[in-house]
Amino acid sequence: MKKAISALLSLLLGGLLVLPVAACGGPSDRNSNLSDSTAEGIDKNDPYTWFDPAKDVLPTREQCEEIVPDMRLNEVIKKLGKPQRDIGYGAVLYQFDVADGSVFTVRFRKDASGTLSDYDSLVVEEGGFGTAIPDRYFPQQIALSELYPWMGDIDEGDIVRIRREKAFIGVAPYDHWRDIAYSTDKADIACACRLFDAPLHAISQDEGQIDGGGYVEYDFVTAEETYSVTISNRTVLIGGQYYRFDGELPELAAPDTECHAFITYATDDPYEIYTYAKESEKIGDFYGLGKFEFRVYDGLQENAPRFVLKSAGGVNLLILSPDLFLIEGDDNTVVYQITGSDDFSDLFAENI
Repeated sequence: MKKAISALLSLLLGGLLVLPVAACGGPSDRNSNLSDSTAEGIDKNDPYTWFDPAKDVLPTREQCEEIVPDMRLNEVIKKLGKPQRDIGYGAVLYQFDVADGSVFTVRFRKDASGTLSDYDSLVVEEGGFGTAIPDRYFPQQIALSELYPWMGDIDEGDIVRIRREKAFIGVAPYDHWRDIAYSTDKADIACACRLFDAPLHAISQDEGQIDGGGYVEYDFVTAEETYSVTISNRTVLIGGQYYRFDGELPELAAPDTECHAFITYATDDPYEIYTYAKESEKIGDFYGLGKFEFRVYDGLQENAPRFVLKSAGGVNLLILSPDLFLIEGDDNTVVYQITGSDDFSDLFAENI
């Protein structure tokens, strides 16, 4: 739901991103009467109230086909109920789940009056929806478990831990980190397992291939094995087919561990290893930095740097001990501690 607010702000601050789509009807000759009462359960100033991801009564295909350009958001909601979700990235694209298992997508724009509240000023974009290409505008939904057969082979009780990782895509390790959380809380495990029934629908390769953005990965850890699902820019790629993720991304409310990791690429891995001295000497290359997970160290630090890891991007890590390091350039005051089993022990053992 936070993305709904983000998309609305993007609309207000940066303008609307117009995409080519087919139309299913001509412009309405309505006079945009705003005297109608606001749809039930709506607070115009609170976008969280504009959506209902779990509504029970779904519109029919025929009701969706009554939506025409220039209808206001309030009118659309009165006909179809609240949309389930916002899928816009810069544009305002709202989705309505349909009773036949398909999804109806509507694009909205802000009208030109400039005097109305944001809710009242959102109108259906000309050509922003349609039935001319039914498979695109009314795609059939499937459950995530249909793409991942292992979801039907394990029970919620088999899962002992959830790991969630999220990060931006297409950035260097010194610009952004991967944010990681672990939880053994039963409520968090149950929340994550809702992914098994989350809805998706197939999309074209052009729709699925998005540069940049971000991803979320969920790992379901059992006593025997770890199973993973990655959702990138709200899409899933499996078997060469892209699917738009229409569900809600689970959050971990009670993680027992929160940490970070570097984003590494082939050009940045390995790092060069130098001794920490005025006449520093290269003593080798360091591989696998991306597997290290770390968090801010809250203890007292008395160790001096022993080694320097230099990246291709010009970022240096000052290694203090097998599990402590600094990032050169941030006043050398923030110490980070490795939280996992992988650390710098081998580096110290080889260069005693």
